[in-house]
Amino acid sequence: GATWNPGLSEQVGAILGQELSALGFNLLIGPSLDVLEARLIETTGNRGTRSFGGDPYWVSQMGKAYIRGIHTGSANKVAVIAKHFPGHGSSDRLPEEEVSTIRKSLDELKSFDLAPFFSVTGNASSKEETTDGLLTSHIRYQGLQGSIRATTRPVSFDPQALSLLINLPELNTWRASGGLMVSDDLGSPAVRRFYDLTSQMFDARRVALNAFLSGNDLLYIGD
Repeated sequence: GATWNPGLSEQVGAILGQELSALGFNLLIGPSLDVLEARLIETTGNRGTRSFGGDPYWVSQMGKAYIRGIHTGSANKVAVIAKHFPGHGSSDRLPEEEVSTIRKSLDELKSFDLAPFFSVTGNASSKEETTDGLLTSHIRYQGLQGSIRATTRPVSFDPQALSLLINLPELNTWRASGGLMVSDDLGSPAVRRFYDLTSQMFDARRVALNAFLSGNDLLYIGD
């Protein structure tokens, strides 16, 4: 991201795609298409190294090039799952540790956080730079879910909010063409703390079912 050179991003993706394919892997959870707000770089575990940057346009350009590289380098044998949809670059804490809230309107999300995801789904200019799936974040979004409380589900477990996102014009065609929704880690500290907070026992089967019913097609099962 610091090079401002999509060509280098594509080269890195191509090498990674070739090597993953040679080793027999067929799915990559990445790249991160989060647009990082500058004020949060020093306060949330230095997520700057996990993102292509803080400008939606450049995150889009670098992300498209990286995905194109993965697909071409692997001869389309590696599926790409871009993360963390619909974006966690504005969260005030590490999302894997605790469910946080992003207090942006839907219009603000569309013009900033969602822009890179649109660029690799409905607005992608080629099949090679189109992501195969999106990894849903364990975050609450006020612009999608209204009044936020401690018991409000993260978007990954909220069927109404996730449906609203998927039915945006930039995403519904991609989704109808086979685009996958993939849950983030269902055993993460953030998910466990959420269930503890709502006085519910962490029932792995129930958590998995909730994730499926919310619209996720593949589940990331960890811990």
